[in-house]
Amino acid sequence: MEEDLRGTILSACEEAEEAQVILKADRYDRAVIRLTREVGTQAKINIASLLPYLDFADAYEVLSGIKIRLSEEIQHSLRIFAPNLSKLTKVRNRVAHTRPMEIDDLAVVHDVSKSVYAASPSSWENLNRALRKLGEDPAYVLGLTINLVTDPDNAPQHNLPAPEFDETGFFGRRKELDRIKKAIKGAYPVVSILGDGGIGKTSIALKAAYELLDDPGNAFDVFVWVTAKATILTVNEIQRISGAIENSLGLFASAAEQLGGQPAKKSVDPVAEVLSYLEHFKVLLILDNMETVLDQRLRDFLLDLPMGSKVIITSRIGLGIENPVSLAPLSNDDSARLLQKLARVRNVEALQGLPSAALSKMVQAMKGHPAYIRWFVAGVQAGKRPEELLHENDLLLDFCMSNVYGHLTENARAVLRSMQVLPGRRSQAELAFLNEYSAGEMQSSLLELITTNFIQMQGASMDQASETAYQLTDFGKQYLDKRHAVQSLDRAIFEGRSRELADLGMRLQAESTASPYDPRTIDIKGSGDFSTARLLRDALRSYDRGDVDGALLICHEAQKLSPGYHESWRVEAYIQAGRRDVAAARAAYERAFELATESATMNYLYGSFLVDEAVDISLGLQLLQKAAVLAEVPPTVVNEIAWAHIQLGDFEAAVTSASHSITLKPDLHDGSVAMTTGTRAGYYDARKKLDNSQIEAAVECIEATVDLVESGRVEMLSGEPVDRIVQLIDTSEALLRRVDDNFLLESLDAFSSRLKDRLRAVDPDLLGRRVGVVTNVRQDKMFGFVRSWGADYFFHWSDLMNESDWAYLDSGVAVAFYPDEGSLKGPRATTLRWLG
Repeated sequence: MEEDLRGTILSACEEAEEAQVILKADRYDRAVIRLTREVGTQAKINIASLLPYLDFADAYEVLSGIKIRLSEEIQHSLRIFAPNLSKLTKVRNRVAHTRPMEIDDLAVVHDVSKSVYAASPSSWENLNRALRKLGEDPAYVLGLTINLVTDPDNAPQHNLPAPEFDETGFFGRRKELDRIKKAIKGAYPVVSILGDGGIGKTSIALKAAYELLDDPGNAFDVFVWVTAKATILTVNEIQRISGAIENSLGLFASAAEQLGGQPAKKSVDPVAEVLSYLEHFKVLLILDNMETVLDQRLRDFLLDLPMGSKVIITSRIGLGIENPVSLAPLSNDDSARLLQKLARVRNVEALQGLPSAALSKMVQAMKGHPAYIRWFVAGVQAGKRPEELLHENDLLLDFCMSNVYGHLTENARAVLRSMQVLPGRRSQAELAFLNEYSAGEMQSSLLELITTNFIQMQGASMDQASETAYQLTDFGKQYLDKRHAVQSLDRAIFEGRSRELADLGMRLQAESTASPYDPRTIDIKGSGDFSTARLLRDALRSYDRGDVDGALLICHEAQKLSPGYHESWRVEAYIQAGRRDVAAARAAYERAFELATESATMNYLYGSFLVDEAVDISLGLQLLQKAAVLAEVPPTVVNEIAWAHIQLGDFEAAVTSASHSITLKPDLHDGSVAMTTGTRAGYYDARKKLDNSQIEAAVECIEATVDLVESGRVEMLSGEPVDRIVQLIDTSEALLRRVDDNFLLESLDAFSSRLKDRLRAVDPDLLGRRVGVVTNVRQDKMFGFVRSWGADYFFHWSDLMNESDWAYLDSGVAVAFYPDEGSLKGPRATTLRWLG
């Protein structure tokens, strides 16, 4: 193109014309500088001598300036250039300066070339000759010497390899490329590019290096490239590269040679030699294909990097001390585009014009690997059938994965076997159960497999939290199934463990469904929770046996395996609360709540803890009420809300909540709790209002409590509720003597009668119960006195219904009892209950 453009300029100008007028000042000056730099100051300056020193864009601009002299045919062909000028100039400069090509470069140049030639064949003789040769023998370009007009390259010194001849050039991955460059420009001393063999690590590293080289803000003095690549893949074999670097010493010797020549290469300590250069100069060192030379010497070198110099590594295996950039396979669309480009430029007719469905099926089988796609196209070009290459890809798999598999520990290989037998997403906890590994062993194995690209980590939605899951990569699975099939015995073991886990999980899930608000029930949302739930069940069993420390250790193991599973922390909170470590319990509850804020069960259990332990009763009540909004809760939850109201002194709300609990048709236990809470709150509320001289309000409280005791089964009144009823009867009858309002008198009389009827329904003898106040307690003698109805009643410790109540008895405390008037030693209180 450049030659033909210059020829057109020459044919349109007279030899005697002033070159500066035709070329214009800036282009004229550039051409003169280029000419004198190459020939010397004695060079003759005219149009003919300066034209070879005009580049593509210059030549086009000159022709645009003298287009009036050109034929319509030539002008028409030049107009074809206009919309593509910028693209063509960039391609030309990439070729001239040996920069990596882009995937569309050849297509752009080829299509424009054919169009301009068709518009004016006589003006494009050189271009026509090149197009004809490309059609007859594409390989002829390999013998060309590139000698395009360029100005001196002011970029830092470097030994970056010229981009290999590749018909497609660099392909996409702009996001990953920008991330690599950003990391290098940032604070990271080491940046690694990780991925399977053939995924494009070397290409993107070279592209990043060249873009940093051309960046005006580049901070490096020198760019050094060292490769430890040992093999190359051809259609028929994996070829070993003669003289390839085989260990880290060879790697550092090569780097030292690039930095300091042969004397540096022969240094006794090449590592120290390289570090010295990196200390005195700002060096960007690119180490390619490091998986072949990984050892402790390399790790130590990277840890000792001096400030200012940096390292880019490409490897199939991560080191764990770097900022990694993992290359994922190409998308199906990009894969199809790459295959189409390759088929076109290699003129592989069997792959051109394929229906989109057939093309999509092919690229899906190749899993987005650029090397696979290139190997596939080369194979078809060599005469192999496409289906043969897609199904018999052992050679490619060996090239990409075999040397990585050799680095794996036996633990990691066992994890791979379990994932081969049980494919799909698996949680860390599930894999630990299948392999009988501790959390530490499991995490080490998974990290090893991630850094070698055998497995990929994915987020899987699990209720409110996001639980990380792992699965084999497509390429990894293909390689393992073909080269490392699982033996039948191992397969049977893993399948048996999987069934065992599933059976246990279903039982635990059934328990969770049946009793979701029982703190000893493990909340299970799906199969991903089974393995961790099994551990938490073991923790509760250890706690029941009295092994609290062992139970907490199991909880911590569960937390390592499933840090996003709220029950791992909630069960610890339950155990910590049981051992009376309230601070540790609250911390664990908070962590659990963060992971399941929308779980009604979690809100109930955390709220109950805050209320029962008097840690934060207001917050506890809020959580309990939220639980009641999130789900149709059982009476247990409503009872806890009533108790929270009592703790906060809102007795009227407590009676309302207890009444609501009874409407939910509770069993005997929950109904008894509702009656106990409600009658207690009702009496407290009545006394509080009477103390404030709010007689009518007190009567309303008594009425609400009467309605409550009549709403449930009589069996629910056994225990404290009957004595609270006695208190309310006593309060009602005392009010009868204080009020003179007929309505209030009638109401109080009716309430007293209704309460007595409920007592009679429970046990007629209860009508003989009395309430009184403790006046004196002799702790040393284990006896005391109660005053009721103007008389004093003796009681002994043995007269208490619950001996544990003795610790709460003191002067002024309310109690209920049966009076024994016939005692030889005077009136005595028996079957005494402490009422607070």
